Amino acid sequence: MLGECEEHGYYRGESCPVCGEKGKFLMNDRELNSLGRIIAGVLRHFPEKLGIMIDGHGWVDITEFVEAIGLGRSGFHWLRNHHIEAIALTDPKGRYQIDGGMIRATYGHTIDISLDDLPEAEIDEFFYPVTEEEIDIILEGGLNPIDRRNVHLSGSIEKAIEAGKVRTDKPLILRIDGKKAKKDGIKIYHAGKDVYVTDRIDAKYLSKVDEKTLKKNMNGK
Repeated sequence: MLGECEEHGYYRGESCPVCGEKGKFLMNDRELNSLGRIIAGVLRHFPEKLGIMIDGHGWVDITEFVEAIGLGRSGFHWLRNHHIEAIALTDPKGRYQIDGGMIRATYGHTIDISLDDLPEAEIDEFFYPVTEEEIDIILEGGLNPIDRRNVHLSGSIEKAIEAGKVRTDKPLILRIDGKKAKKDGIKIYHAGKDVYVTDRIDAKYLSKVDEKTLKKNMNGK
């Protein structure tokens, strides 16, 4: 469920996680999941399906977005701007940004946009999951975008393992020397709670996380 606490703002769940009050009902889980898929799909992959105008940095006018969803999808006659804002502001992965009546996804795009106005990463070490079959190729050729517009990095080994398990049960993890890369002019941007994006990473900045460290993080120790 998505709700709004009068004192603490939007929240996901049955009650406000701060004060425990059951605030104003905004939408149920089915509506939240359905609308969430539409928002992610349009902002990242297919704005043209709803006739949405998206600018060069991925921004969409929320009012126009609401109108387009109302016209293009059935069952959303109740949708208003604050519903979109509530989903974005409570997204557990921090995938969205809202500013001045506009919304955008901050990572995961397949459409051609620029994210060079995101804040630059403040950390100096990043991680990327790979399979056993591809690790040697990447260590030799570097990291390049595959099915998305940018290379997506994690800020911790744990998060990289989590991301890698989407593709394989036992991901191998690469360490990226972000300090050296940034010193050489490579721009790495902070795009989500633990997601960082860049155009590509040359092989000279990559190294394999050793098996002992990997097992330690996989076991949560």
